[in-house]
Amino acid sequence: MGTERVTFSTRRFLVGKAGPFPRLVFREEVMLALDQFSHLHSEGEHGGFLIGRKHELKTAEQYELTVERFVPIPQRSDASRLVIHQDHYRTVELALKNGEEVLGWAHTHPGFGVFLSNFDKQQHQRFFPEPWQIAYIMDNQAQERAVYRLVDDEWRRLDGYYVLRDMAENEVGITSGARTGGPWLRVLATVLTILVLVAGVAIGWPLVRDLLTEPEPARQLAVEPEPVVQQAQTEETSTPSVVDAAPSEVETEPRVVTITPPPTIPRYVDYVVQRGDTLWSIAGKLWGDPSLFRLIAEENDIANPSSIRVGRVLRVPADPHQR
Repeated sequence: MGTERVTFSTRRFLVGKAGPFPRLVFREEVMLALDQFSHLHSEGEHGGFLIGRKHELKTAEQYELTVERFVPIPQRSDASRLVIHQDHYRTVELALKNGEEVLGWAHTHPGFGVFLSNFDKQQHQRFFPEPWQIAYIMDNQAQERAVYRLVDDEWRRLDGYYVLRDMAENEVGITSGARTGGPWLRVLATVLTILVLVAGVAIGWPLVRDLLTEPEPARQLAVEPEPVVQQAQTEETSTPSVVDAAPSEVETEPRVVTITPPPTIPRYVDYVVQRGDTLWSIAGKLWGDPSLFRLIAEENDIANPSSIRVGRVLRVPADPHQR
């Protein structure tokens, strides 16, 4: 039996409106990780750094920012607001890969809207002073998201951003604000419609004529009718067609191959070890259950859970109950 080769392409989906502001692109797995993070931390303010790559454009947008990772900042579960320290920023900078930059930060505002408080603005100006660096705010209770940037001492909210998704070649994607085809495409559709109508008339007229014309009396011996084979219906059309076939021919049904796109729900997030952290305290911060520290130790091959290096990036399950 032959094997089916599945190829994938990367497609962008616009959320909101495109604009002359910097082109912001989130990888789908990062967006899902941010949503899951906001639901797991439904009380107080929590957040982290947005890591990715920046490319300069020769257009009015100036920059394209691709967010590839989200690194949470250690925070007490009962903290009323997110506080970024210089040690947090240095630790993340040391863990950056080749070509990566700190594109901004993300934090939660559960139940009180997607805006920047005066304290948030001060932190942004201190750690993210570049005009292309962003602040992404999530209110999971109101199901709202917003992106801000600071340009010439003026806070501006982005009207939209893109989500980058890897899709199978046969998977259909629909983006908001999709453009219709040009005049040539409409002309082609008109020509195809005319051809289909002509073909329908040519095939249907003999059938109508036979129905309206009274058949002549039979004057010859009856003969065995030739067998007919009905063409197999496919998933795309339900109109059967009849073709002549020799008695010895055997019709083979077409094989329908169903390709399931790969799962896009992220299973792991990155966590940067801070001073004073233990696997016990990390499990308590992320999941509210310190006894789950063994899951972190197993995922990162840590033989001695009581000794972990500051600045190490741990691979942590996003949901400890679904591994």
